[in-house]
Amino acid sequence: MSEINYLSINENFPVAGQDNDTQVFRDNFDTIKQSLRIAGEEVTDLQDNVARTDLDNDFNSKLIQNAVLQNVRDGKADLGTIQNATHEIDYLNGSYQIIRFAGTPTNFTVTFSNFPDDDSQPAALGKITLEIYGDNKTIAFNTVGGTVIKKGPDFPSPFVVDSAFTSGGGGNPHIVEVWKHSSDRIFINYLGQFIS
Repeated sequence: MSEINYLSINENFPVAGQDNDTQVFRDNFDTIKQSLRIAGEEVTDLQDNVARTDLDNDFNSKLIQNAVLQNVRDGKADLGTIQNATHEIDYLNGSYQIIRFAGTPTNFTVTFSNFPDDDSQPAALGKITLEIYGDNKTIAFNTVGGTVIKKGPDFPSPFVVDSAFTSGGGGNPHIVEVWKHSSDRIFINYLGQFIS
């Protein structure tokens, strides 16, 4: 609720045809001045903290509840070609990430970073989907800091990616879903391979 005190302004002052007390002038001007100051603070707060449809918005981990979403898309991050034997999957890159493993290594190790967890975000769940390409590359999933990876019952072992991304944008990607909702466990599930 706005704190602008416009009701204190005496709109019936000054009275025409008679002497008027200058104190009422001063009181009206003071109320107007204070109301403009408050309006400026409230407008600044709105500009800094309210979601806008013409700008990207960062909700800074604030809860959105009782909302109906329609025609909403997940962000997609194309991480390009990975040629280092170790690679970090950063949750902050988005909920859908495309990775191509290539180069001379045949074995790659992937670690995960920046997932929300119960320690920093109560009841938070972070989830990403990975679209993975590679020409007969073996991928191992690893963690740091004592976090344990729990794999679904159908997760291939070893996990070999056997379809390279073609120059025309084709290929048969392997799809892996990764999620975390506690500080000590990451779950990964193999959804399968898309065949063209």
